[in-house]
Amino acid sequence: MANNEKVKPLLVVEDLKQYFKVSSSFTVHAVEGVSFEIYPGETYGLVGESGSGKSTIGRSIIRLYDPTSGKITFGDMDISGRMGKDDKNKLRTQMQMIFQDPMASLNPRKKVGDIIGEGLDIHHMYGSRAERDKMIKEILAKVGLAPEHASRYPHQFSGGQRQRVGIARALIMNPKLIIADECISALDVSIQAQVVNLMKDIQQETGTAYLFIAHDLSMVKYISDRIGVLHLGHLLETGTTEEIFEHPVHPYTRSLLSAIPAPNPVVEKKRIAESYDYKTSGIDYNKGTRHPVSGSHYVKCTDEEFAKWNA
Repeated sequence: MANNEKVKPLLVVEDLKQYFKVSSSFTVHAVEGVSFEIYPGETYGLVGESGSGKSTIGRSIIRLYDPTSGKITFGDMDISGRMGKDDKNKLRTQMQMIFQDPMASLNPRKKVGDIIGEGLDIHHMYGSRAERDKMIKEILAKVGLAPEHASRYPHQFSGGQRQRVGIARALIMNPKLIIADECISALDVSIQAQVVNLMKDIQQETGTAYLFIAHDLSMVKYISDRIGVLHLGHLLETGTTEEIFEHPVHPYTRSLLSAIPAPNPVVEKKRIAESYDYKTSGIDYNKGTRHPVSGSHYVKCTDEEFAKWNA
């Protein structure tokens, strides 16, 4: 779904900060003042190198972590602070997560049918056992698995099939937003394409929005409507996929894009990867503010840096 200013955002993240106190004298600043929004039915890609805070943002949004500060609005609910029982139940049914490691996120002692149906059991979302079994079989078929797979255990599946189970577990709750936390990084390249195509097909059918967290820029370009570039906990640049790939402004974004290998060997020989080192760049992320480039394209920098990069 394309960004439409008349459409109310499904998720709004404002100045999110997530700190972890390691000792009395040291605190890790994992996320520093990140702001973005996700609209109904769209895919927002969050990219950056390992340790940049991508997964932490996803876990803070779904409230696996309590945010240090900032505001997170999901629909008409403020989910950044203390929530009541009704709001918690609403959040846990309308927002789901697909985890990075398909084996570690599935209970090895439970059959696939019970893993997928656990959310239905907790929230009493069926009237009879037959209705529950029907819902599980329908969602298995939707993700490309057979009904008899419900009686098998996770170790009896391949990596791609296990990730499909994770997708089915998220989808059966009929959520408005799915946070996909590097859900394809542990899979073979051919299986990655299958899983991403499956997610796109399901999105077209159900209208579910995705927060797609990844470091594979080619895959993010393929699936995302808009992209946010994260580095050292700061959201440096955000815009539509075309804006980010065709007109990158921040030097870190340009260095990421220049590292993408070209499939054409002639072009690949001539490709020059731009280097970027924050320590020697002279850029201070903490002094940066949000500058509009065009439309929904924003870059975080100082006034002087913005003038220099757009000269």
